[in-house]
Amino acid sequence: MKKLFTLLIAGLIGTGFAYGQCTPDPQYKLPGIYPDSATGMPPAFATYEYSMVFTAVIPYDTILPPLPNKIKIDSIGVLEVLGLPEGFTAQPNTVSGFWHGGTSGCMLISGTATEDQVGTYPLQFKLAGYAGGFGIPIPYTIEFYSLTVYSAEAYGIDDKSRNPLGLSAQPNPFAENTTLVFRPAGNGFYDIAVYDLMGRLLSRDQVVVTAGGTIYHPLTGNLQPGTYLCVVRNRETRQASTLRLVKN
Repeated sequence: MKKLFTLLIAGLIGTGFAYGQCTPDPQYKLPGIYPDSATGMPPAFATYEYSMVFTAVIPYDTILPPLPNKIKIDSIGVLEVLGLPEGFTAQPNTVSGFWHGGTSGCMLISGTATEDQVGTYPLQFKLAGYAGGFGIPIPYTIEFYSLTVYSAEAYGIDDKSRNPLGLSAQPNPFAENTTLVFRPAGNGFYDIAVYDLMGRLLSRDQVVVTAGGTIYHPLTGNLQPGTYLCVVRNRETRQASTLRLVKN
């Protein structure tokens, strides 16, 4: 069983501290954790609420050496989560923090960091698995996830006065698509650009708007799970708002 638990538990996280409101993403069918360790956790921005969801797909059975045949997985769950910034919580969608074999579960990580908490936080997840009805926990610790907190000031999104257009996204974070909402300060052409955290332009749209109303602009595209910056700018006046977008 250790080999399969190493494969699954090395990406499966949750916590029994509190009951979280999240829903497993139904697009994932194969055993594992999504996003995986290669994708990692999207970063947080100081003074902005952080929220992300892991989806875990638990295999039905596994191999437990030296037994020759597969045995049923009873459950896998988390005993303790270490390393989150102060004020952050990790909440599974079950009271116990465990998920039965052959089912899917999820965990919500949320919180709001301060500028004093800017930095990278290596995380440890203390897990346990049960199989074959033996009632003996198999412990495992994973240490290859981390949460990075960026300075909102450095990205120009720390001051609400820097959002003169009242830019928001509904929903945010989002799983597939989201809608940008803003109130233009004047008539004219507005550019809507999305950048990654390296400053690379990923998409650009243009809309013609009239002042005095609320603009609802669907944002679609092939964004991978992660964190992005969206900038809406009046082409003539250069007045702009910046928004952090998170795709789960």
